[in-house]
Amino acid sequence: MKKKIEYTDNFDDADLDSARVVKDFLPRPKDLVLRKERPITLRLNEITISELKSEAARKGMGVSTLIRMWVHERLEQSHEVR
Repeated sequence: MKKKIEYTDNFDDADLDSARVVKDFLPRPKDLVLRKERPITLRLNEITISELKSEAARKGMGVSTLIRMWVHERLEQSHEVR
């Protein structure tokens, strides 16, 4: 069985020399909101699709994810200009 962790507000006995930084694993607040997404159909030529696949693979994500990300980025930019 694992050792029980005791939480305290007293830091006098804290061993900060052996402390380590933990990567933030919590999602952003806007990512916690229930998304109401709907699929759409988009017609693109073969060259564009091929370039999208290459770029998505280079970034380590799917084509749909890449397109969605770019659309969101562009919309945020247009909101900033207004």
